[in-house]
Amino acid sequence: MTAAFLAASTPEPVGPGRYLTRFSSAWNQGKGAYGGVVGGTALRALEHTLGDATRPVRSFTLHFCAPAVEGEARVLTRIERSGRTVTHATVRVENDSGVLALGSATFGVSRPGIIDYLEMKRPDVPPPHEVPVLPDDVPMPDFCRFFDYHFCLGGAPYSGGPVAETGGWLRPRDPTPLDAPLCVGLMDAYPPSVLARVDGFRPTATVDFTMHFFQTLPRPGQRDDAYFLRTGRSRQAADGFAEDFQQLWTEDGVLLAQCRQLFAVLG
Repeated sequence: MTAAFLAASTPEPVGPGRYLTRFSSAWNQGKGAYGGVVGGTALRALEHTLGDATRPVRSFTLHFCAPAVEGEARVLTRIERSGRTVTHATVRVENDSGVLALGSATFGVSRPGIIDYLEMKRPDVPPPHEVPVLPDDVPMPDFCRFFDYHFCLGGAPYSGGPVAETGGWLRPRDPTPLDAPLCVGLMDAYPPSVLARVDGFRPTATVDFTMHFFQTLPRPGQRDDAYFLRTGRSRQAADGFAEDFQQLWTEDGVLLAQCRQLFAVLG
């Protein structure tokens, strides 16, 4: 049986650079499918169009233009330029009402040994088995039922806390290999950090995000049931918009990807 996220984010090829997908309300957050499954679908279509596993994704940006409501949608991809080591591509997700998302990605061959450093450390948090799993009766968006959450960073949404931070361990409930589209899905699965500073319910919507990938995925030896630590911290909000800087780490401290996301705070 195909894992739930993989099934939801795998579009059907119907021609060169053309794909069909169907967004289900089971993956909704608010009016439409949550950004992680929209982004995962778009990236998976781009990877299929590229068709070159020696050029993993390095950067992926997606702008969210309208809710991905339940129903059929089209994914259109284009290779803009392919050089000796780097490929640039664009993607458009649309339905009969118009454009849902616009994005671009850069793919590049690995060049090990040129330069490697990491001046960040994974936050010091308890391992996932020592952090209680979020109970199913806690109010969360519909798509959250597909993931196990172990909150251990920052404050609860709508708690009016002093710091805009949230995060913790998570994984799909169906064991799923961690590829780049699932990395997008996991990064977008936690609530926006800004909500930890909001006192009382207030809806939000993603404007766009940019992800940078530091590992070739899937990683050899990575368990399909592994947990990942997703961190999130917002340090600025103004005019009804809040930025959010996020990271995705392995249990043994490997930084997989970073994301800069912009949210509109509504209401």
